[in-house]
Amino acid sequence: MKTKIILFYLALIFAIPCVAHTTSAYNERPMISENPIKNANETQWWNFFKKKKHERIWKGVHPDMRTKLEAVYSAMAKRGFDIRPMEGLRSEARQASLLASGSGVTTVGAGMSCHNHGYAIDSVMYVDGKPTWDMDNQHVRDGYLLFGEMVQAVGLEWGGAWTTIKDYPHVEMQSECRVAIRAKRSGQKPPVMVADPMQLPPDILLASFVQPSPNGTICTFDSPCEQQIFFAAMMCPTPLHTPEPLPWSVMSGYYAYSWT
Repeated sequence: MKTKIILFYLALIFAIPCVAHTTSAYNERPMISENPIKNANETQWWNFFKKKKHERIWKGVHPDMRTKLEAVYSAMAKRGFDIRPMEGLRSEARQASLLASGSGVTTVGAGMSCHNHGYAIDSVMYVDGKPTWDMDNQHVRDGYLLFGEMVQAVGLEWGGAWTTIKDYPHVEMQSECRVAIRAKRSGQKPPVMVADPMQLPPDILLASFVQPSPNGTICTFDSPCEQQIFFAAMMCPTPLHTPEPLPWSVMSGYYAYSWT
């Protein structure tokens, strides 16, 4: 009898947050940029044409990278930043041309870039509907830096974290890219691009970037409240790209947990 009572209370502890999570009882919106991009997170009629254009960019890119980046773009929009894919798979001819131009866009030749193998994407911030790389603009700079935090949170390599050059728009799957480059060098077939069904959904990994803390601010990475949000999202996952805020009154009571 005692065992049944203990099991009942354990089930209750885990069930209550999930019920609250799915019923969306918490309607407070997360903190966004002080200068949010107009319509960054709204559906407009011209989004149909944007998606068509983006489909061309995604062609030949690893499906896991697309899944992760689309989740990042969605989370960025919730924070008031408009960022979109700009270039994915790049031909070796274009790679050679970029290197020869001396523009600084790339430092490697044909076949040596992750773009040549479908393991890299360049993204760009938009302000008032126009692409911008102006790092002197505080909003743009904040956006690219937040983008870097998010892509690293979902397990991607960010060019802005490099020490030799800073390539803020660049994201790649570094390990997979190296395998593909080695295969090309040795004359072997490149690895087949297939989605990993066992990977953790990116919306769970990004939960802390869109969930507000009790005072309305976003938890910093690896902070106690970020850890609680991550744990709660693991227990009560929501559909991809549509994370529902979890009541802090529930989380603070049932997930008073700190990782070491």
